[in-house]
Amino acid sequence: MGFFGNLNFTSANEDSRSELAAIGTQRGTIVTLTGSGARALDLLLGAADQVLALDMNPAQNALLGLKMAAFDVLDHDALLAFLGVTASDDRAATYQALRPALTPDDRAFWDARQKILARGVIYAGLWEKVLRFGARATRLWRGQARIDALFAAPDVDVQAALWRQYFDDRAWRLAIRALGQRWVWTRLVGEPGGAFLPPPRVVEARLAGAFTGAAGRFLWRESDFASLILRGTIAPPAALPLHLLPENHDGIRAGLARIRRIDGGLLDLPRLGVQGVTGFSLSDFGSYCDAATYAQVWQAVLQVAAPDARFCERIFMNDLQLPDPRIVLDRALSDRLTAQDRAIIYTLRAGRLAV
Repeated sequence: MGFFGNLNFTSANEDSRSELAAIGTQRGTIVTLTGSGARALDLLLGAADQVLALDMNPAQNALLGLKMAAFDVLDHDALLAFLGVTASDDRAATYQALRPALTPDDRAFWDARQKILARGVIYAGLWEKVLRFGARATRLWRGQARIDALFAAPDVDVQAALWRQYFDDRAWRLAIRALGQRWVWTRLVGEPGGAFLPPPRVVEARLAGAFTGAAGRFLWRESDFASLILRGTIAPPAALPLHLLPENHDGIRAGLARIRRIDGGLLDLPRLGVQGVTGFSLSDFGSYCDAATYAQVWQAVLQVAAPDARFCERIFMNDLQLPDPRIVLDRALSDRLTAQDRAIIYTLRAGRLAV
């Protein structure tokens, strides 16, 4: 099927606290990229009247549909078990219980993927498989005891010291550089964003610096991304995305009707008849763009934006310049979100659209 037909993202891999801080107070219609469905579900914790979940890959929208049905039918413990966060031996029966809540298209999609459902969808994505492979390598290389000590650190000072002593060494940085080759991602992994990676030395400097900095800013046992990348799992009670925290379950369930799923990309927004959008959660769409396409996407966003709409964008490696003066960056907010974001690897851009 290729990248735009497979499940590529199934857990979260971002920290929606940043998106909620940037656009969460906006009423009206918010646009987000569907991905794993985490952003759309997390944004229900904000003030938006409608969340438009947009994705070029129908598989990702089908995943969001499955998660929405699971929220609608299951209590919190059953939801975690069905998704694969916790153990279960009856996911097939659970699927049959929530199957009537699916749309016909979603039902057909998931009826054909019973093996994925039986294992739990939370780790079924391409990126989740890559990150879990890396976690297994880290466990073999560094030892489970050191990883456990890192996640049991009583404060960020101890955590940072453990990271520097046992993890942030020449071998770690050379491993990042080796994996920062474009061909590794485009040919071996099948990730088209690999075509836009900077040189391996830049990848090494950015990622190694990001992890070292984050080790001294927040406890990694409270980050589902840190847990996935180093332990290979997201782990209750704290290392969960916002929508899977128990205190948010009822609120997410009550807001499900505010989500509308659309098959399409950001470039399609004008032809979809979407107008007056008050907020944009853009993920790292620039990871898949050259400069010309990046500018075209922003023009589509500006075309459908309401006056003074807010945005939140993530930058991974492809650090493209904002292409239009109407995109007004709030540097103080962006810097604060970057420092606080528990997904570690991103630079955040947040601000308003002067349209």
